[in-house]
Amino acid sequence: MGCLKSFLTFVLSFIFFIGLSVFSVAFMLHGTVLSYDFVSNQVDKVPVSAIARDVTEDQIGKELPQEADFLKEVAYNVIEEQEPWIKTQLKAAINTGYDYFLGKSDYLTITIPLSELKVNLKDSLWQGTKDYLQQELTGKTDAEISSYLQDIIRQIPEDILPPDLLALSPDKRNEHIEQYLRDFAGVAPKAGYPALDAYYKSLGDQYLNQYLDDFVNEIPNSFTIDESSIDSGMMHALQQAKQYVDYFQTYYTWLIVALLVLVMLIFLVNMSIKAPARALGVDLLVFGIIDLVGIILLRTLPIMQWISERVTISPALNTWIAGLIYDVTAVALPLTIGILVVGVILLVVSIVIPSKKKEVEL
Repeated sequence: MGCLKSFLTFVLSFIFFIGLSVFSVAFMLHGTVLSYDFVSNQVDKVPVSAIARDVTEDQIGKELPQEADFLKEVAYNVIEEQEPWIKTQLKAAINTGYDYFLGKSDYLTITIPLSELKVNLKDSLWQGTKDYLQQELTGKTDAEISSYLQDIIRQIPEDILPPDLLALSPDKRNEHIEQYLRDFAGVAPKAGYPALDAYYKSLGDQYLNQYLDDFVNEIPNSFTIDESSIDSGMMHALQQAKQYVDYFQTYYTWLIVALLVLVMLIFLVNMSIKAPARALGVDLLVFGIIDLVGIILLRTLPIMQWISERVTISPALNTWIAGLIYDVTAVALPLTIGILVVGVILLVVSIVIPSKKKEVEL
């Protein structure tokens, strides 16, 4: 009879250990991937503007002509200016997606309102252009400023200029545009050129305003992603993912129930406290130690350095992923510590409880 109890206790303890391992993974998924709060917090930490700059420089930076640096830097400034808005809309879209995958909504529709962006984008582009020009022209001699601005002016297509400017000779036209850009950037006017009068200043402001208005008006007032606009193959994959999430939500609860049942069976098989406490204590302590060592290794080993040596990753993205790993382990750490504490308590109980001859029967 004693051998049978020992065998059943071993089998049930082994199953409990496997179940605990599965539960640990499920607990981490439940607290990270399937937790809107966790994902939202990670979105707040994403350095959008820094990643955009790193990726652009790495992928297309060397292919762009030097004169395109002007527009590229303005784009970077605009992204940095609009980063809070980008994160807000991204979190709203993620929240809608969670409603779909968690079964709170039967239909997937993500709508991103762009009206606020359009209002702010023009001001951001205007200010970003001015800031970039001021930064680029600071410290340059008058001749260098003139050369730099003339390089920009040569990139402006003639067919988009105001008629009054087109009517001028190319030299006179370029002189007026340069004087306007100098005034726009807060730089002293070019000596020997016609002074920028109110008319041409107003003409330049109108042109730049109209150009930005036309650009902003190309952006729709909202952008919607729904099931009708998603590729059928992708939609099928999303529906499968939703089904898997539903299975996970259901079986996650039942997994907890199964672990509790296993604990009860171990105690019922032995009809005592000492042997079950020892068996469960060993399981919990061993699992807790393995889990804790894994967390420590993930936090201390230079994982991202090893990856970046083999795969090209943006430095900003590299830093964010390293922080993500730390935050994921922070979700698992309380469970690991709890398991270790319970394991130690059970082992202490199994030692303190009298031997079999004096053991208190349940």
